[in-house]
Amino acid sequence: MNFIAHVEEHLRDLGAEARKKHPGVKEASERAILQLRTLQNAYVTAVRKATQTGGEHPTTALFQSQDLLRPFLLAANYPNASPKLLDISLRGMTLLIKGNAICPGD
Repeated sequence: MNFIAHVEEHLRDLGAEARKKHPGVKEASERAILQLRTLQNAYVTAVRKATQTGGEHPTTALFQSQDLLRPFLLAANYPNASPKLLDISLRGMTLLIKGNAICPGD
């Protein structure tokens, strides 16, 4: 669950930094947080099921969603993005890559 907390923290930081200058990024980060919570519930359900059946526990690949990546990409594509906004975006994307939470087509 540590992975989820880190992703949510980056999304919150991104939304706070983009609040006034880039409202589209703020909105995308809020939607991503809602999607993250939905995926978190699915992850918890999968872990419980695996525990009961003695199966293999799910990995963070369960969190592969374009909705989680979109706010970071959106922020990084603004030509007038601040260095802090770019830093948050790149750290968020790196976290998703390391956690195998990016769809193969992205």
